[in-house]
Amino acid sequence: MNAQELNRRCVELFHHPDAQNHMWHPRMFWETNQVENPKPEDLQQPKVDLRELEVLLSEVTHQPSQCADELEKEEPGRVSLIRHMTDRGDMPFLHRPH
Repeated sequence: MNAQELNRRCVELFHHPDAQNHMWHPRMFWETNQVENPKPEDLQQPKVDLRELEVLLSEVTHQPSQCADELEKEEPGRVSLIRHMTDRGDMPFLHRPH
């Protein structure tokens, strides 16, 4: 999955009702240029590693992650940590984009 497709997936997951229940503001994950209610198409510049964000959002929306295997190979234990913290109701620290 290329960066644009991954960003699109993250935006879609972010707007899923289960993710919206967390009341996260998009500026936590994307540059919003101080726009209070950015449109999905405005969310193009990530502040965090999109693979980690995809794992986080997949977990809270109860969908299978498409990035977990790749991320786990690169950073063993990272996926488990993100999932564990999410399950506890904590917000994991997500790395900056590469």
